[in-house]
Amino acid sequence: MSTVVDNDVLFKGACYGLLDKLVWTTSSSGVMGVLGSARFVVPKKIEKANLNGQPAVALGLFLAFLRQAETLEPTDREQRMAADLELAAQMLGVSLDTGESQLCAIVVQRSLPLLVTGDKRAVAAIESLIDSDARLVAICEKVKCLEQVFLGSVVRHGCATLRTCVCSEPGIDKALSICFSCKTRLLDDATVLEGLQSYIKDLRQRATRVLAP
Repeated sequence: MSTVVDNDVLFKGACYGLLDKLVWTTSSSGVMGVLGSARFVVPKKIEKANLNGQPAVALGLFLAFLRQAETLEPTDREQRMAADLELAAQMLGVSLDTGESQLCAIVVQRSLPLLVTGDKRAVAAIESLIDSDARLVAICEKVKCLEQVFLGSVVRHGCATLRTCVCSEPGIDKALSICFSCKTRLLDDATVLEGLQSYIKDLRQRATRVLAP
């Protein structure tokens, strides 16, 4: 296993119908890790999402993905580290929820190479916590945001299919809807790449150490 993926990426990938083009392309080994809670959390989010398409389709795609993924359950040591991170985040006034803290702890304790997250606030929070928790040095350059995953997917697949999927559900992710100019009829790959790179650049300024190249 080379990549762990948070529930936000799973949810959005399923709603867009793009899990095979987004998440899997980040892993050379083809084996992804997801939290055990994903099987409960993601379906509930899909049900409440008010999709333009059929929720059952998104749910089916997610469940198919789940059958191929490795379920991750944090060990006692990882749970303690996650709790430490959440407490430190509260003291700093930054946002780090339980799922993100657990994935962060798993990546650190198991020396995994990559964490993919759709939560930019969590990325910035992890950056802030490095100075107060030396264990987090191990996650430097190992966190990839959703825009980075889309950037790689556009380069590999072109933007036409991805844009159709994103713009069919414009309410799922505002930043991606902007990047793919969902309110514009015509668009070229260069414009999409520029938009994605702009969001990545902004996040990198707030997470210079943790964000992957």
